[in-house]
Amino acid sequence: MAKAKRRIGPFEIERKLGDGGMGVVYLAKYLKDNRMVALKVLTPTMSSDMKLRARFNREMEILKKLRHKHIVRYFGGGTVDGQTFYAMEYIDGGSVEDLLEKRGRLGWEQVIEFTRAICKGLEYAHEAGIVHRDLKPANLFLTKKGQLKIGDFGIAQDTNATALTAPGSTVGTYAYMAPEQITGKKPISRKTDLYALGCVMYEMLTLRTPYEHDSMPAMLMAHLKEEPERLTSFAIDCPYWLESLIEKLMAKDPEDRYFDALAVQVALDDVGQRVAARTAVSGATKDGRTAIAPGSPTVETKGRKKRKKKKKAAGPIYERTWFLVMCLAALIGFVTWSVWPMSEQRLYEEAKTLMASKNIDDWRTAREKFIEPLQERFPNSQYNPEVREWLDRIEMDLALRQSTSRKERGVKPKSVAEAQFMEAQDFEDFGDLAFADSKYAQLIESIRGNEDARPFRLLAEKQRAQIADRQSDPPITSVEFVNQQLREAEGLFLDDQLLGAQKIWRRINSLYRDNPTYQKQVEHSVSRLAGKKVQPLEEVLREDTSDNDE
Repeated sequence: MAKAKRRIGPFEIERKLGDGGMGVVYLAKYLKDNRMVALKVLTPTMSSDMKLRARFNREMEILKKLRHKHIVRYFGGGTVDGQTFYAMEYIDGGSVEDLLEKRGRLGWEQVIEFTRAICKGLEYAHEAGIVHRDLKPANLFLTKKGQLKIGDFGIAQDTNATALTAPGSTVGTYAYMAPEQITGKKPISRKTDLYALGCVMYEMLTLRTPYEHDSMPAMLMAHLKEEPERLTSFAIDCPYWLESLIEKLMAKDPEDRYFDALAVQVALDDVGQRVAARTAVSGATKDGRTAIAPGSPTVETKGRKKRKKKKKAAGPIYERTWFLVMCLAALIGFVTWSVWPMSEQRLYEEAKTLMASKNIDDWRTAREKFIEPLQERFPNSQYNPEVREWLDRIEMDLALRQSTSRKERGVKPKSVAEAQFMEAQDFEDFGDLAFADSKYAQLIESIRGNEDARPFRLLAEKQRAQIADRQSDPPITSVEFVNQQLREAEGLFLDDQLLGAQKIWRRINSLYRDNPTYQKQVEHSVSRLAGKKVQPLEEVLREDTSDNDE
């Protein structure tokens, strides 16, 4: 007779998948629908440790916040018969660590693809206030279709909650730990995960971590003091631009790393574009040989020409004195040119060329390489007004991208200014230009003098200028616009186009329900959505007009 399988709550244990610092992970079947899950169980010994139990519960609270296609999904958990557990998505394709052991180092194109997925997951987690703190190949899981998902948030930090780790404590995996994670001198932030991401990319490309030491103290000191060996020493096919990206991710000072995971995604796109551009002009023929310019003498035609008898040369050209002198002079000139600080004029001109581009990547390059050095070395530069405009343009673009990303993912805005800007955008998207304009105006007034909110003030001013160009003459009031929308919805409803009508009613309800001026319009919309019998629309609008007149 077969031995009965062990059960924990509504789960039947199939087999053990592995041990973790916070318990044991099993492959288990959810008996209600036979779905296979990964079940993480806190052992009885660990359950008796109040601190470990609190950390396990914190991990569950963190996972509840994270619903993203590139993060292992959490299904729920609890405590049954003294055993605390939670279920999560079972990923059946192993980890990136397994992949590296099986296939060896990955090609740079594959590394970019994986990194882009990691960045999307990190961007979502960071917006929710979660810093992973233990990003490594073993915690990056792959489905059988090759989709990457970030897992194991066992030591993740919720920046919006009370910390369970004492200040200055060192937690993480030594081979991937950022300097601030080791010393505690600077706070843990999203940039801590970006440092680990750089280490992971280095390993995927080279099959070795950036620092290879036998002891833990030596490894930690390397992260603090040493520079890793050149990545291209082990992966000669890696593009220069990707190597530079990884170096920036692994900068010792968090301020020298990318701003966030979204900025890394933009930089990855830039690498692809630069490689494609180089390939396009490389001049390679279809069979892989170097192309020869039309009209140039080929080896074959040269061979057919009758060779003239030449006097024997004194020796190879590279041994002649005049050649060596010229090479030395050229080398000295190049070194001098490369290390000599750029002049104010040249910094400005280089920045201006890049800022004339329509590519945001060029703008960020301009800021990092030319605008910031210009401000630092020439604080009273004659170009300061134009430089300020450039920086505003970059910050506005970044603020708009991040705000749009948060809105699309349903993540709360990071500031009051951003929340006000999103609200004004909603009215503008609906087409109520009058109300949107008033919301933008309120935003500008409320953050006047707040330099941190400057990008949103400038964005609001820009939107107001565009609204002024779009407004009819005379402009349509907000009440007139809402009434027009109700009439349009009513027409769609009568023409049996219910979905179109419902879309308008929902927008009116969501945008105006808290505004007493639009009470009758909102009530009509809600009644229509509920399928209730309503008063004829024109009577509603006529009553509303008379109420406003009074």
